[in-house]
Amino acid sequence: MGDVNIWMIVGFLLAAYSVVANDSLQTLGTYISSNKTRTPKVVQMGFICSVTVIVLMLGFFLNDGDPAWGRLEKFELPEPFGWVYVIPPIAVLALTQWGAPVSTSFLVLSSFKPANIGKLLGSSLSGYFLAFALGLAGYGLGMWLLERWVFRRTQEGKDFNRVWYGLQWVSTGFLWSMWLVQDLANIFVFLPRKLDVFPMAICTAVLCVGLCFLVASGGGPIQAVLRSKTNTSDLRSATVIDFFFGLCLLYKAFLSTFPLSTTWVFLGLLGGREIALRIKEQEFEYTFTNRESGNLGKIIGSDLWKAFIGVVVSLVIALGIQPLLSVG
Repeated sequence: MGDVNIWMIVGFLLAAYSVVANDSLQTLGTYISSNKTRTPKVVQMGFICSVTVIVLMLGFFLNDGDPAWGRLEKFELPEPFGWVYVIPPIAVLALTQWGAPVSTSFLVLSSFKPANIGKLLGSSLSGYFLAFALGLAGYGLGMWLLERWVFRRTQEGKDFNRVWYGLQWVSTGFLWSMWLVQDLANIFVFLPRKLDVFPMAICTAVLCVGLCFLVASGGGPIQAVLRSKTNTSDLRSATVIDFFFGLCLLYKAFLSTFPLSTTWVFLGLLGGREIALRIKEQEFEYTFTNRESGNLGKIIGSDLWKAFIGVVVSLVIALGIQPLLSVG
């Protein structure tokens, strides 16, 4: 497996918690919000951890011991591996507490190889515009009818609720597995590119413990990004959002094995969806000017501003680490 030092272990542990905690709004946010009073947290933990174990083990065996699904081919493990590489996950933790939907791909991966920043940015921006267009078109052409005339005007009856309840678990499992394929690179970048079975089992257990803590805490401060959007706590709306997001990640996974910011993909989808819903409800002209209502420009602009701050911090850290390497 190669030599593993203390800084690799510390970096992996910090990344396992910080990356999942920050990105929880993308993949598990709608699930946690809509199942808050419906499903016991123990059941949620068991479901999420089961999907995690399946995806990790599948990737591990299909890729000859590589748990990152081949997405670290362009990111070699630094030698020697020093304390400076622990800075990125610490920064992710700090930004998560601020509630910033920071791109962990930018912040973590760019620190290991700054030369790939341009490619990371291009891949992530293409994902953002793809998701934005899908959200705008999907909700503008038809999904808004479900949101306005069905989801927001009808109660979730027992029989009808069971159908959507099952559909959401399917969509969440699909989305979570696609997210893991894309973002496991941000966590396993701290470890050798090939792992043995025993170390892999330990890593899997660590990730599951972190996920259980995440569910127990209700998603953390980053959940505010999701709560500000229209009707996202509705079980049926959450199911549709998860399905669209999963499709975007699946499409990008087929296009390339190079990592991208799933955060930007998620923000693009929510942004396109929100604009489409507001336009169809004839609220668009008011939400940009009426500060007392849900200000659309403020909501979407705030998300993009925090994400932009995350990119700037990522660049500063990625470039700032290089002079520290000689010290470390």
